[in-house]
Amino acid sequence: REDCGDRGATLLLPRDRDELEFLNETLQKHTRHFWIGLWVPAAGMGWMWVNGSCLDWDRFQLDLEERPGLCGTIRGSTIIPDNCDLDSQWVSQREATKL
Repeated sequence: REDCGDRGATLLLPRDRDELEFLNETLQKHTRHFWIGLWVPAAGMGWMWVNGSCLDWDRFQLDLEERPGLCGTIRGSTIIPDNCDLDSQWVSQREATKL
């Protein structure tokens, strides 16, 4: 998260399963995990995006364990819960700007 912030970006906040599919095709690394901006910040809070919004379960149709200390990774076109302390690559995003 810090690296993305240093670059004027945030961890990826995919909007729906279609965006995950597009990302999967773009990365072409079906066996690797990439951090995205999804986590369980505290007990009882559930899955949240790093921007403070709640995960919209209808857009992703996921069955994720909700335990503090879990962060979202993508592998292929699926979001997988993983321990936030694990080393992994990440995907950052930033708003497009007009030139």
